[in-house]
Amino acid sequence: MVISDEFLAVVDSNFSVDVSRINSELNLTGQGMLVDHVPPHTFVGNIDNMESDDCVLVIGINPFLSNTPRFQKSNIDLPRRCLTKYRESNDVKTLEDWINWQKGYFLSNDINAKHFKKIANLIGPRFFPLTYDKNNWKETLSKHVVEVDIIPYYSEKARINGQKLARLYKHDSALITHLNLIKWIIKKIQPRWIMVNGKTGWETICQELLNGEGEIIDDAGDKGSEIMVGHTNLTGKKIPVLMNKFIGGLGGANSHVQRNQVMDSWERWLSINS
Repeated sequence: MVISDEFLAVVDSNFSVDVSRINSELNLTGQGMLVDHVPPHTFVGNIDNMESDDCVLVIGINPFLSNTPRFQKSNIDLPRRCLTKYRESNDVKTLEDWINWQKGYFLSNDINAKHFKKIANLIGPRFFPLTYDKNNWKETLSKHVVEVDIIPYYSEKARINGQKLARLYKHDSALITHLNLIKWIIKKIQPRWIMVNGKTGWETICQELLNGEGEIIDDAGDKGSEIMVGHTNLTGKKIPVLMNKFIGGLGGANSHVQRNQVMDSWERWLSINS
């Protein structure tokens, strides 16, 4: 992987200062507070092996903070060690262990299986059936998904106000830097579509990628399966964007019926607007 300037700008920032400012701006408290001791989450997924129009960029809310030894080793110790070596040497090769871990995340034991299996089971059977055959959900993620978050900083709970976040995205330097990384990833992998998982990110993505032109669809009359759709043309061609409520979250598409309703609405819209 060519380590981009956008990636370096995110990871080599003074993120403890950024986290403190964003916590204050978003009025985050308790378990919802972003923590300043974990380096920013940039992406997971085999970003160098994605095939154009045969992959999906998933944009979540923010990464989950765990207290397990495995999390400490992979999400804190590894990136800290790589960042220390990079800052001492200014040699991007010192970041390779960290990036390789991110690229192999979906096939590793470090994967947040409870969360990502839901994503694979949502998109795999319909859109990647050859890979997904016999519930091969990890392989589906590895071959077809890259994941980022709308906020790159960790917390125990996601308690972020979507409207406040969208306003903050207009001027906060750290979030603008992070958005530049997301845009670079979109251009690099050329996804078949972008999936925004969680209503927290809808207003920001609509504002920053869709020029404010998102369309709400509620075909089933069920708020849990309500979606927002649109296109972004960052790459010079229109890339469809699906925004759904958090899969498995409060008020989200939690039942199999609701998840099928999300995909039905999405396929119906794609058939008309692709």
